[in-house]
Amino acid sequence: MKRMHNKSSLFFKQMAVYILIFLSAFCIMSISVYYFCTDYYYEQKQTQMKDQAKAISRQYGRALSSGIIDMDELKNRMEIIEDYTGTSIFFLNSFGKVSVVSSSIDSEWIGQSITNDTINGVLSGNIVTVRGKVGGMFSENMITVGYPIMVNGITYGGIFLCSPVPEIQQTIFNVFEIMFLSGLFGIVLAVILIYFFSRKMTRPLLEMNKTARIISEGNFDQRLDVKTTDEIGQLGESFNNMAESLDKKEQERRLFIASVAHDLRSPLTSIQGFIQAMRDGIIPEDKYDYYLGIIMEETQRLSALATNIVDMGKTQENVLELDRTDFDISALIRDVLDIFEHRFSEKKLNCRLVLADRSTMVNADRNEIHRVLHNLIDNAVKFTPEGGTVEIETTLPKDESRVYVSVSDSGPGIPENERRQVFGAFYKSDSSRGMDKTGSGLGLCAAKEIINAHGEVIVCRQSDMGGAKFEFSLKPAQ
Repeated sequence: MKRMHNKSSLFFKQMAVYILIFLSAFCIMSISVYYFCTDYYYEQKQTQMKDQAKAISRQYGRALSSGIIDMDELKNRMEIIEDYTGTSIFFLNSFGKVSVVSSSIDSEWIGQSITNDTINGVLSGNIVTVRGKVGGMFSENMITVGYPIMVNGITYGGIFLCSPVPEIQQTIFNVFEIMFLSGLFGIVLAVILIYFFSRKMTRPLLEMNKTARIISEGNFDQRLDVKTTDEIGQLGESFNNMAESLDKKEQERRLFIASVAHDLRSPLTSIQGFIQAMRDGIIPEDKYDYYLGIIMEETQRLSALATNIVDMGKTQENVLELDRTDFDISALIRDVLDIFEHRFSEKKLNCRLVLADRSTMVNADRNEIHRVLHNLIDNAVKFTPEGGTVEIETTLPKDESRVYVSVSDSGPGIPENERRQVFGAFYKSDSSRGMDKTGSGLGLCAAKEIINAHGEVIVCRQSDMGGAKFEFSLKPAQ
């Protein structure tokens, strides 16, 4: 929980960003609404005052036309408007002198002259709206609407409706205060929602971090409980796949170490035993050459094992440097077969060489492909019973996009469910364990890595002779 509230945590940053965005949006909205409401309210107030002034002006004009002016009725209407709207009202005659005032205006102004641009504009027959103190009549700024009183096109004076600006501002402030309180409640609610939303979003990340720490300590069986299908859920699935891959790699690593230890222990035990027996005199001197030959075979086995392990590591780490050249794969096959001539003779095996009748020039690393052929033919000779057949074939498709090389035998073959596994490090088929006494289980793995480094493929199938068939592709020379 302490980590969750750390200022450098994703949760804290997410909360801060969300709140900052919300506050910025609220401030911009509040300022915009304030100015909008202010302009709107002033406009509505002025429109309302113009309508009232127009109605009074018409009534006063009709009274002037008839020659009958009921001042009591006029004052009564002025008082009603003043009480209802808080608007002060006064009349000017055509000479610019105050003739009638509402109760909120000092009666001493009656008979006094007021001269300014606003008064002059109304007496000239114009409707005027202005903010100010109206020639000192008021002690505070007022919104004043002046409306001319006209009869038959002749201006007889003007009616002025005045509303205090502070009162209008107070009304606007009250509206803004309600909006602010509502916004403040919205902010509190938003912060609560953001808190739980951010916590819900960051909880899987915290669990992922916790699980990653456990995995980093070597416990690869930890998994996340993924409950969503969004981006975080997909990240959780990818994390579980990664953990699964690491677990598998760890198991392979343990198997690798166990297999290496096993394959090292056997020849070392034999060498140690024979040397100790020779030192103790258990083995007579006339048998030394025989047992030294066995010791030599065991050391060669250790050397081959070490070479395969180093080469396999290079290819898996993508550090195998290929020296690509153009060469005839058929000629290379013949060179490799020359090496196995004595083994073919010892087991009385038939060697069948089927070469394509077209050019089999390829572009590859000759030494590495030599190793691949050596490993495949070595396996075929090893698992083919005495008197059996080993077949090496090269083929080209019609488009000549690839050159295919296959090595087949008439041995016991490999079960279909094990064919994908034979390229794994130290893997030995159950059917081959009794026949392979000296193999390390790295030959096919090294062959696959070399072919993969060339950007090609190698596969295992059943041969027409019932045994195993290994086939790989190479890029033809240009």
